[in-house]
Parts: sequence; C-alpha cells; structure tokens
Amino acid sequence: MALACFFLFLYLATSPARSQTPAENINIAIVLPHNNTNYAWAWPRVGPAIQLAIERINGDERLLKDCQLTYKFKSCEVNGRCADSLGALHAVDLKLEDDPDLFVGPGCIYTSAPVARFANHWNLPLVTAGASAFGFSGTPDYNTVIRTGPVYTKPGHFAAHIHEIFNWTSRVVLVYLDIKTDDRPFFFLSEGIYATLNNEFANLSIVGRGIDKDKLDQADLIDIVHFIKDNARIAYLCFPLENFRQIMFYAHKEGMTRGDYVFFYLDLFAESLKVKSPTESDRPWKMNHSSEPILKEAFKSVMIITNRQPEEPEYFEFQEELRARAENLSSADLANTLVNFIAGCFYDGIMLYAIALNETLAAGGSKKDGLAICDKMKDRQFQGVTGLVSIDKNGDRDIDFSLWDMVDTETGKYEVVAHFLGVKKQIYWIPNVEIHWPSGSIPIDNPPCVFENDIAACNQATFSLLGIVALGAGLTLAIFGISSFLVYRKLKLEKDLASMMWRIRWEELQMGNSDKFRKSAGSRLTLSLRGSSYCSLLTTQGKYQLFAKTGYFKVLISLLSPVYLFTLWP
Repeated sequence: MALACFFLFLYLATSPARSQTPAENINIAIVLPHNNTNYAWAWPRVGPAIQLAIERINGDERLLKDCQLTYKFKSCEVNGRCADSLGALHAVDLKLEDDPDLFVGPGCIYTSAPVARFANHWNLPLVTAGASAFGFSGTPDYNTVIRTGPVYTKPGHFAAHIHEIFNWTSRVVLVYLDIKTDDRPFFFLSEGIYATLNNEFANLSIVGRGIDKDKLDQADLIDIVHFIKDNARIAYLCFPLENFRQIMFYAHKEGMTRGDYVFFYLDLFAESLKVKSPTESDRPWKMNHSSEPILKEAFKSVMIITNRQPEEPEYFEFQEELRARAENLSSADLANTLVNFIAGCFYDGIMLYAIALNETLAAGGSKKDGLAICDKMKDRQFQGVTGLVSIDKNGDRDIDFSLWDMVDTETGKYEVVAHFLGVKKQIYWIPNVEIHWPSGSIPIDNPPCVFENDIAACNQATFSLLGIVALGAGLTLAIFGISSFLVYRKLKLEKDLASMMWRIRWEELQMGNSDKFRKSAGSRLTLSLRGSSYCSLLTTQGKYQLFAKTGYFKVLISLLSPVYLFTLWP
C-alpha cells in the first residue's frame, strides 16, 4: 500500500508539471501575394499547403515536442502585382509586432530581395519556393535564404549536359520576352541558363536578346527568327505559348525547321502540354487554326524543358488533400498541374525547417540562431511529399527536369524522352523512346564557315573562290579585248585600203594589145588566163632586161604584181 501511494505521488508530482509547462511558440511570418493566382506562390495556391504542414508538425510528438508553430500573414500584392516596397514594409511590421522566428516567402523576385536582406540582418531563416533568380545564390546578403523550389540556374545544368552529350559547345542563342512591369520571369529564367552555360563552357559563344512585351509585333517576331538564323543553330526561347507559336511559324517559312536548327522551349510548369481535351493533350502546336499544319511541321524541331512531375504516391495523396482544402479555404483552381508542385515545395520547406530547428534545439541551440538552423538545412536530403528534397551548399534545391519531344510525328504528340536527375547530375534516357531529328541526324551547332568567316580556313576558302571568279572574269575580258583589237585592226586596214587614191577597179584594167582589145570582147573573169601579156623592161643601169606581167589602164601600160592576202589580214 505504501509503495502504491509512493508511485501515485510521483505521478502527480511530475505529470501536472509537464502538462502545465507552456509550449514555446515558433512564430512564422508569411509575406505572399494574397489574390493573383497567376503567381504559383500566391496564398490561395500555397496557403493550404503551409497550413497543412503546420498542423502536422504541431500534431507530431516526435518533432518539436514542446513547441507550437503559429503564423501571421501579410500580403505583398497591390493591384494584382507584387509590390517591392510593400513586402519590405510588411516584413518590418511583422518583425516589430510578432518577433518572428522564420520568414516564409515572398515568391516574387524583386519583392524577395529586400525581405531576404532584412532576414539576413536579423539572423532569421527565410524559406521560399520562389525567388528563383540567379542572384540569390551564394551571395553574403542572402546567407539565410533557403529555396526549396525551382532555381533558375538548375535548368542550366540540364542544358549543359545536353550540350556536352550532343557536342554543342560552340554557339547558342537565348531569346526571351521581357515583361519589365512585373516579376520578369522569362528574363530571370534565361539569365539562369546563361550564367550556368557560361560557367560550364569556356569557349561557348552565348548571345542573348530580350524583346520588350509592349513593343512586340509581327516585325519583331520576324526579326527574332533572323537573329537566330544569323547567330546559332541551337536556340533557347522563353515566351508565352502564343508568341512562341508565331516565332516557329516564321521560322518554318524561313526553312529553319528541316533539321539544321534545334529550338528548346522553356516551359517549367508544362503549361503548353497540359490537357485541354483528349485530342489536344501533349500537342502544343494544336490551336484550331488554318496555320495548324504548318505549326505541326515546325514543332518537329522543338523540344520542351519542364520540371519533372513527381511520381511518388505521397505526392498524389498530397495533391488530393490540397485540392480538398482549397475548396474550403480558397477559390483557386488547383488542377493537377505542375503549378501545384510549388505548393508541395512550400510544404517541404516548412518541414525541413522544423527538422533543422529540432536538431538545433536538441543540441542546446536557440530558435533565434538563424545561421545555425540554416547550416543544418543546407547540404542535406530528406524525403518530402515532392520526392527527394536535396538542398545544396548554397541553400538551393536540386530539381529534376524532363525533356519532351515530338516522338510520334504522325499524331504530333509529345512524350518525355529523358529526365535530368538533379541530385546525381545525370540524364536518364527513357528506354525505347528516342528523339526525332527531322534531318535524320543530330545537327551541328557550328557548321564550317557559316558564322565564323574570320578564321584562317574560311579566309583561305573565300580567297580561293574569289580568285577563281577573278581569274575567269580576267580571262573573259582579255579574250574580248584581243578579239576587239583584231576586229578593229581589220576594219581599219580595210578602211585605209578603201581610201587609197591609186587603187583602181578590176573592170578598168585591160589585158593584151589595146587595139586588139577594142575589137574583141573577152570575159573579164578570165583575164588572168588569157589576154594578158609580158613586157620587157630595162633596169636603170641598162644592163639587164626584165620581163613582167602588164596590163593597160586608160591606155597606160601598168605593171601587175601579185599581192598575197595573208600580208593584209591578221
């Protein structure tokens, strides 16, 4: 009995004390767009995922046992767009009002930059699945930024592997639509690929060009095609699907879709491939227009790069729960697209923070030691709802990508031909699925003497060709000159002969005795055979007598001397 009372006393002494110990609040400050669901990180899209992550952490006794996660939300959206200054102001307000331990968001790049700098100054972690620009990576101003979503330098690693496999190491162009009044997603995606390719290939010539959205017209679209044609055979294009179709239409008109050129369309969320109807799924060229047959032919030269769709069962369960919550919490249409991948990345980001915080507290650290918590989030992997979450040393996630190609040219349907495994930095080619090359072979990125005419071999070849042309022209001119000279000489001699006063007409010349000639008329055509006579003449010394053929001209005896034609004609 005494022993039983002792254990009862011990239970009463310890259990109430534990139960009465208040849980330590972990305050989360969230700054995101509140309404515009065109942003993949808008609150109606990712809010249910963030709430679900907080609920699961709070309900897990093994994770942050004596802590309670709470959050407070403020919007960074004004008139449907992210406002740079508003995000920073609300971050300061949240810091002063709630003293947060973690910032979540913003997703917009220009809005994230000042908030991230504040978080770094306050030594607070900032977790986001947005802010994908190249400039956040490896910069001291953003040491506490953890990006669990797509980062724009990562597609560049995929592109670098493609270039290495196909030996495209000489020339490439990047063309993008620049929307300067918003978050400039096309610009920053192209910038990330440019930076990575430039870092990976020392001798790769990369030419980029941005087209202002407000000035984009038909002339600009045609100019883009000519720009690609004049600079490279491998092109990356980052445009809305409608503009990209127009570019490919004009590229086909220029004869650039027969296999000499390769066009990579950057569409990370696979918007061009999403299901519209059973006959239009995975057919980005299909638009129910008279130009559709031309586009189908043009798209045979197009490959599409997207984020890889997670295939784990946990992800599909998460999607179902996300859509169920969205029906009650928001008006967003969370169809089963890759845009929902961002919501899963926010979910995994909150879970990763909780794991790192739990380890920090277990090691005797503080929830305010942001750098220590971030160090535990970097260079680590864990299994999340979006698959294997791997964060590199810069705090950026290693993302998987997919490469799509028109494998079936009869139906025009696109299929995945390869995946890029971001963790392993390898390309996995889908078995029994091959890239369709319109020309039947892999195109060359830098054909000889097409773009680089200044190299010695091209100069030599060009000089030889010009020499041949010049020699032929010179010979032609020489022959013409000589012929003209001979004709001129002949005509001149004939003219000189015609102008000689001593020259008489043949009919005026009489042969034989003049008296006899008067009496008989002979044919003048046979005068050389008959009627002519020889006459003897004395030399000036009077010693020799010469005989010569003579004739009569106006009763005057005339000496006839033969003149050979070859002495007159050239």
